[in-house]
Parts: sequence; C-alpha cells; structure tokens
Amino acid sequence: MPIKAAILPYLDEVSPESKITGACNTIVKVPTRTGHKLVGQNTDILGVRNALLRALQSQHPDKTIRSEASYPPTIGASGVIIGGGATTRSAAHALTLLGLSPLFLVNRDPTEVDAVQKSLPHLAIIHLRNSEDVESLLGRPDSPKIVMVVGAIPSNQPVTAQERGVYSTLSTILTMPYLKPTEVEGSLPIPERRIFLEMAYKPRLTPMLKVAMAHGWHGLDGVQASIEQGLAQQRMWYLSDPSLQAGSDRSVFDLEMEISTRTLGETMPDIIPVGVETDRALVEEPSA
Repeated sequence: MPIKAAILPYLDEVSPESKITGACNTIVKVPTRTGHKLVGQNTDILGVRNALLRALQSQHPDKTIRSEASYPPTIGASGVIIGGGATTRSAAHALTLLGLSPLFLVNRDPTEVDAVQKSLPHLAIIHLRNSEDVESLLGRPDSPKIVMVVGAIPSNQPVTAQERGVYSTLSTILTMPYLKPTEVEGSLPIPERRIFLEMAYKPRLTPMLKVAMAHGWHGLDGVQASIEQGLAQQRMWYLSDPSLQAGSDRSVFDLEMEISTRTLGETMPDIIPVGVETDRALVEEPSA
C-alpha cells in the first residue's frame, strides 16, 4: 500500500529493514532520555521469515530451530519470488535472512524486475522470464537448489497471455526434480518437502497455491504470514523495541496466548474478492 512508503519521512527513525525495503507497516514508540522517538519497521519481513520457519519446524519436530538460523552459502540453497512490488522486496529480504542466495524473480514486466533489482543492489536477484530460463538456470546438476518459493501477486485468475506465462514459468519451477542440498550441522534443516508461501489470502486457497500443492509442495496460505507479522508487531510494541530479534522473541507472550491468536486468525471466515484486485502501490496517483 502507498502509505507504507509515504509515512517514512515523518518518523524520527527508520529501521535498517525499512530503509532497505522502502516500506514501513509498524511504528514503535521507543523511550529516550528526553522522552521517546517513533521508529518505523517492516514486519512483513518477519511475516515471511517466521511463517517459513514455522513450516520448516513442522517438518522437523525433533529439532530446535532458532529464529536467527540460516543456511550456509556453501550448500547452494536458493529461493524464488513471484511478484514485483513492496511485498516482493520484503520477501527478498526475508529469504536472504534465511541464507538463500541467489534469489530468482518471476515477473512478466522487465521494468518491475529492474526496479526491484535497483532497490536491492546488495542482493543477487535473477529474472526468470519464462520456462526456458528456468530450465537453463535451474535445470543443471550444479544449479542453485530451490527450497522455498514466495508468491507476492494478487490472487486473480490468469487471463492474458502474459499472466498465463507467469503460471507456466511457475509450473516449470514446481515440477523440477527436488535435489536436496546437503545439510550442514548447526544450520537450518533442509525441507523434506519444498515450501510454498502464498502472501495473498483472498481467498486463502488461491489459484497459485492450488498449483503448488497439486505438485506436492508444502503450501502455506497468506493468513500464516499475516499472523506472524501481527505477532511480531505485538512483541515490538510490548518491548518498545523495533528490532527483528524482539519481533521474533516467543518468550514475550505465553504459549496459550499465541495459540489463541493463531486459532482466531486461522478460523476466520474466508474472504472471496469481487472484481479485480489491484496493487495500489503500482498505480500512479491522479494529478490534482
């Protein structure tokens, strides 16, 4: 949403994560010696990261997974994002925190890809234009191994040839043989089933999530990311601390409260959108 960027100049301080992604969805009141300051943070990053970690934990219930854990670069674990807006940038930062690199971006618009790459120059982000790109860049034995995918586009049914092309490219990724990276002791465990997080949640079972689950991926709907970013916000507010560490500190609230929060979010009625959804952050504001 446009307000996530528009609020930045009015804050006393902006977190490194908000600076990197150009977005703020959480304002934390932090005490100072002379009063307080308002610090902006982007908890969408934790919504993505912590939802993926929770799914990974469900696949490895016998292991303890720390929120700050990541994959070492030597194993070649990588991730894919479908999108091109603010949520894409948040997802890219989240996957980078997990140690996934390089990142591959599926998008039908080269200008959107270029904008994402320029906004995140410190990351290796490679454009997957079509299925041929997928085969050439990800189909070799020495190619990066995709373990996680994040969908970050509206949940509209594909209509145009370009929109159908995105789904075709995605299907090629989803059907690539899973060559699991070699696990390194002390790092994150490797998914037994590759994980697909769909950020859209209207409806929860989007066309893209259906495709991923049909191909055997561990599917997560967008409500899971929404719950995680909401819990991160509450922890930051409670601690008056906008850091990612505070937002992931599960000792802040007791287990019963966390369970009730998850239950509330997961059992809310589904929302079926009417008409075509638009990413307002990509729509030019009308001139006065």
